[in-house]
Amino acid sequence: MSIEPLRGPSDPGLPAVESRPRTAARHVRRYTPSTMKPPPKPRSSAAPPDHIARRVKLLRQRLRADGLDGMLISNARDIRYLTGFIGDDSWCYVPAGGGKVTVISDLRFKAHIPEEAPHVRVFMRGRKDKKRESLADATARLLPRSVQRVGIQAGYLHVPTRKQIVKALGGSRIKDYDDKLLEQRSIKDDQEVRLLRKAVKVQQQAFLETREFIQVGMTENEVCAYLEYRMRSLGASGPGFDTIVAFDDHASHSHAIPGSRKVKKNSSILIDWGACVGGYRSDMTRVINLGKPKKHIAEIYKVVEEAMLASIDMIAPGVALKELDDCARGILKKAGHTLDHGLGHGIGLDIHESPGIGQSKAELQPGQVITIEPGIYLGPKGGVRLEDDILVTEKGHRNLCDLPTSLEWSII
Repeated sequence: MSIEPLRGPSDPGLPAVESRPRTAARHVRRYTPSTMKPPPKPRSSAAPPDHIARRVKLLRQRLRADGLDGMLISNARDIRYLTGFIGDDSWCYVPAGGGKVTVISDLRFKAHIPEEAPHVRVFMRGRKDKKRESLADATARLLPRSVQRVGIQAGYLHVPTRKQIVKALGGSRIKDYDDKLLEQRSIKDDQEVRLLRKAVKVQQQAFLETREFIQVGMTENEVCAYLEYRMRSLGASGPGFDTIVAFDDHASHSHAIPGSRKVKKNSSILIDWGACVGGYRSDMTRVINLGKPKKHIAEIYKVVEEAMLASIDMIAPGVALKELDDCARGILKKAGHTLDHGLGHGIGLDIHESPGIGQSKAELQPGQVITIEPGIYLGPKGGVRLEDDILVTEKGHRNLCDLPTSLEWSII
């Protein structure tokens, strides 16, 4: 979708605004409680959406197989994944035997939960001595004594919080448990793929507009701000992560922070950016050259592009992560360079998810969405990185991104 550029008051394309003489105040209808329409009632549903139900069902199967009565979820991303609720400072309880998932929260989110997760049971924290009840104490009130084995996400809990849970529920009822949600979340369902596609679409359109916006004299911060503004204008809730905009030598920093450097004629600009849509985060990297790139930039650009495209061509179910990593590193090594970071990673509700693309012998599975992002960094001479998001399909792969990667296209 093409977006019209914003026009300021001095733009020639903006029609003049006529001043109007003041007239007598018109009658304005005043609304009172008796004339106002009541606000729409929050939507409600006895059953969760199918994709949510399937996610919870998989977790419950593991809980029952391991003899647990239920699971206490404290990681906000997992709560969103299992319920749709996006608030913070809340937990959820998943009973192993069935029944509704319960969100344990407080009055700040009283209106949010029925809108975002109408299918869950809501259990509100109370107040004691003018203080909000702890989540641990609220959980103790929620769970009957018949619930004897409760899994907790120990890896996401601070030590004091874990101690609160043990004190409130009793140590014998608590089990540090690997719920395998990270592995489950690595296999995207159709709903998740749709959201990732939307995120990619937004980020690509915003990049194309930013590509036209960049001018000599602009700072990294200005370019970064415009790119993020356009992503929000196009429907993103925000950037998928801290956007990287790095000019010239700054591009040799793989995680550069935008600053006050100014773009010059023949500058090389590395942009690593993503959009967050419906909680799902896309991730791409491109290089823009303002005019003819320097010889060393052109040389490493072609090597990086070759490594990226060759690695992507290999993606299919059953391919070991190590094979992708070896492919990219081999091409860089042949040209006399090394890869100073991982080749890629999974994306989803978190920007870095399973699987990490490195020397693991683990194999790709259908439904995984991964990045491929080789790069070469030359210190004060700058750097190049290219990155796309790839869906592993039943028979191969599908690139969710369609911005060109050629050196010729990078030149503006």
